[in-house]
Amino acid sequence: MADDKGENENAPPLEQAEFDINDADSEVAHRAICDAVNGLNGVREVQFVGGGVIVTFNPIGITKEEICTAIRRSGYRATEITSTPGNAGRSK
Repeated sequence: MADDKGENENAPPLEQAEFDINDADSEVAHRAICDAVNGLNGVREVQFVGGGVIVTFNPIGITKEEICTAIRRSGYRATEITSTPGNAGRSK
């Protein structure tokens, strides 16, 4: 039987980045942005908040700049607001 706790301890810390996205207040926009970002290597979760999105990702697999570029390629203008290094999304 595998020890899930030990496996999680060896996993690299996840980060979160928040992006402000212009005109992303519709279901169509959310779907386009999710489709663009969820397929990226390293992205773990996408949450829409207010006029933007918070992306939880593994920094070993992808950079904030690559996420921002993917959002822009989906047809929406994105600007990084904040990022949280370290243990994003990890339970204690």
